[in-house]
Amino acid sequence: MAIPSTTPARPGGGLADGLITLAGTPDDDSSVPAQLRFITRIAADLLPAVTYASTTGQQKDSYVTVAMSSAIALAVDEAQYADEAGPCLDALQAGAPTVVPEINATVQWPGFREAAHRLGLRASLSIPLFAGRGVPIAALNLYGHDTGAMTPLNQAVLIAYDTMDGDGDDPESDHDRLDPGSRELLDGLTGAFTVRATIQQALGVIMVEDHTNADFAYAILRSRAAAMGLSLPVAAGSIVTRAGEQQWPD
Repeated sequence: MAIPSTTPARPGGGLADGLITLAGTPDDDSSVPAQLRFITRIAADLLPAVTYASTTGQQKDSYVTVAMSSAIALAVDEAQYADEAGPCLDALQAGAPTVVPEINATVQWPGFREAAHRLGLRASLSIPLFAGRGVPIAALNLYGHDTGAMTPLNQAVLIAYDTMDGDGDDPESDHDRLDPGSRELLDGLTGAFTVRATIQQALGVIMVEDHTNADFAYAILRSRAAAMGLSLPVAAGSIVTRAGEQQWPD
């Protein structure tokens, strides 16, 4: 029985590679900040509907923009931090995408609305990003000038997350209708979900076998991966495979 193919792609590839690599990297790894900068930069360059991009992270009790493609994105982020409210904070806290299809029409976040409108932005999408532990560590914020151009991307990302939760339509149904950059973003998200699912399965196996909780199981997985010289996804895949072979022996 083969180990599931969840090896992270090489950093520095495309947007999909970057998202998949991040999903298989330990949260406190020294490469994470550089990975977030890469994802932010390439998202701004690759997605036609997106004018500016940034990434919001959390440091202790405050929020900070850890990467940005423009000072305009930073200004919109900081308006949200000042109010302690906004789509980027919602995405990071809830672990689900936050879509603002028409910024001018939103009443939920007045500080965000006023700052974004003043700077010419009309729509936004904030997507939670996660590393190896599987919990959100940042939110990728995508800002656009054209509400219509952002709509297909917004819908595709929402469908991808609904499908991950077992609801919604098959994301493949609209995949070919998207521009190449948006398809790459969707491929990266679905690939990252696969990596996370494998790691979470492995943590479940360790929790049962070692009679421990999720935090200790994650520490055990990291220790085993380091001892074997493997990435987290490959080490997790080997654990899941072994557990399956024990449950269903030949």
